[in-house]
Amino acid sequence: MARPSSRQRLLKAARELFVRQGIAQTTTRQIADLAGVHEVTLFRHFGSKQGLLLAVFAELGVFSGVADLPLPADPTTFQSAELQAILLRYVQTCFQALADNPELVRSLVGEAGSYSEEHRRALRAGFLQAQEQLYNYLKQIPSPDLQAIDSERLHAAAGTLHLMILGAALLAVTAGLPCSNTDQPSSNPADKGMSCPSVPALLQACVELWMAALTGMKQAYSPP
Repeated sequence: MARPSSRQRLLKAARELFVRQGIAQTTTRQIADLAGVHEVTLFRHFGSKQGLLLAVFAELGVFSGVADLPLPADPTTFQSAELQAILLRYVQTCFQALADNPELVRSLVGEAGSYSEEHRRALRAGFLQAQEQLYNYLKQIPSPDLQAIDSERLHAAAGTLHLMILGAALLAVTAGLPCSNTDQPSSNPADKGMSCPSVPALLQACVELWMAALTGMKQAYSPP
């Protein structure tokens, strides 16, 4: 079996160290040493620790499926329900990429207050790139609801959908949301009488609310 490339080893080492000791406390030298390469190799592949951090999250597949989203085969028969079904699959895929890596998500959130400005800029750039990609996809959809919304608000709507995904994932990995409707309810007396939505139900609700908000935007901002 061929040995993993230096890039693959660096990604694996970075992910392991980010989980074990935190993103802020991990140095490029430590990552390079664990990967068995020179530190200059890390900079050649990723430019900086921040570039490596973004590459680690990109490898998880979070927000990376926009390019694979289908466009309507026949725009003349397009229905909003078709877009809702497409976006629900996208939301579920993005969510699963985060939920499958709970330790990394907890590390990212738990030490957010100690990030350098470079880390913040890198994460912000990654989020904005995903927002731009989803916005460009939505612009191609022949939906009256979408076409009636100006670009600034549609751009914001794309970011809002991603925020919903992130929120659901954070709840799942920190609060232990049930993965299905058949999961047992909490045995904690403090939770008595409280309904805890399952992950599938929460994601479905997110997409339905998002679609309803688009309709509201169309009605609010369409010219009389």
